[in-house]
Amino acid sequence: MTEFKNLTIESLHKQYKQGALSFPEVINLQIDHIKQVENKIYSLVNFNSEEYLKLSKRHQTEAPNQHYINNIPIAVKDLIDIKGLKTEANSESLKNNIAECDSDVVKILKTNGSFVGMKTNTHEYAYGAVSPPTKNPWKLNSIPGGSSGGSASAVASGVAIGALGSDTAGSIREPAALCSVVGFKPTINLISLKGVVPLAWTLDVVGPITKTVTDCAILFSAISNQYDLEKDINYKKDYKLGILTEYFSPMDRSIKKMYKSALSLIEEKYQCSETSSWNIDEVISTIFLILTAESAAFLEEPIKKNPNLFGGDVKQFVQMGSEFSATEYLNAQRARKLIVESVDKLFDKFDFLIAPAQLMHPPTPENETVDLDGDEVPRDLNLIKPLVLSSLCGYPSISIPFIRDNNSESFSIQIIAKRGSDSDLLDFSRIIEEEFQLRYEYPSNL
Repeated sequence: MTEFKNLTIESLHKQYKQGALSFPEVINLQIDHIKQVENKIYSLVNFNSEEYLKLSKRHQTEAPNQHYINNIPIAVKDLIDIKGLKTEANSESLKNNIAECDSDVVKILKTNGSFVGMKTNTHEYAYGAVSPPTKNPWKLNSIPGGSSGGSASAVASGVAIGALGSDTAGSIREPAALCSVVGFKPTINLISLKGVVPLAWTLDVVGPITKTVTDCAILFSAISNQYDLEKDINYKKDYKLGILTEYFSPMDRSIKKMYKSALSLIEEKYQCSETSSWNIDEVISTIFLILTAESAAFLEEPIKKNPNLFGGDVKQFVQMGSEFSATEYLNAQRARKLIVESVDKLFDKFDFLIAPAQLMHPPTPENETVDLDGDEVPRDLNLIKPLVLSSLCGYPSISIPFIRDNNSESFSIQIIAKRGSDSDLLDFSRIIEEEFQLRYEYPSNL
């Protein structure tokens, strides 16, 4: 008997081809699994099993497609419009806001045969790392990360086979790392954002969260039409990897130990050299100014009209963003250009850059600071710290669970590539997955 919780996109595609499973059977298995675990993790929003079943029957009447993603159910973050379903961005300000048409990314998924009828939770307007009320499937008293915490939690817990999230300053990769699944941020402007609630227009990216790297490549190919799933992976022996040194301190001690173990394994296989990109504090201050200023352009007026419909953290950040001048915003964009031009040069020497995807284990929602190797530091800032470089520069980057210790604590590596090299990055990540026998694990405490 097939257990839904262990299905991957790749394995379900094979079972369909063999005739071992039908689409209605899969949907019934999924609903049964949701009933078992969703009341522990709260990863979905506005989910109704009867409505979901109805939508799946409507999907069946449409012409089948030959893409890998055909008849695969995919969940999307509740910033992404699905026609006829609510898009609320976890905000009272969008309560009962029903999408009149599909977002471009959902249209392309449906065109490729995917069944898209499920929304995952997000931090309000994608503006945070907690994603309440969603829980981390590996540690139910801890956060799943954010803002795509619902998508990461749903995939990790087997509620969804694959999901889409959005990433502005780490919001796909950070929850993927905390929930021990794969998260991929494509190159900036590669995937259409039409029909996606914005946070910061020049930073927002939509991308997949999946159980495996191969599933990530399949889902990316479905939303981008850019990745050839039939090709032989272009494997070369002499990959040159740059290890970014600016992320070693401060780190949680056990995370640092796992990161060093991961690097020693990678160094046995590939040419690795230590390097640095740019002062991390400058990267953070630059992206913070751009992100908050752009969000203020979108949210300042709605907050003025109905302040009681927005959460405190959203109001606080938008207030900060509205206080920056046009000169400060333009200077931040100029600084961004300088950073990009400088860091781009690293790709003349290296095929990929390696960094941690996390500096800590999943923290609890109550404490806004965390202890990292004796330093008491802001939790949310240090959750995104290793991830903001590729967001600011528009690089494709991926978070991959790499090491799990005896306490079921895991560590995810981050691999970064130059803009437009999404397929090369996914090829290399698939090689890493195969080389080190990386496999999805179902959370032990669910």
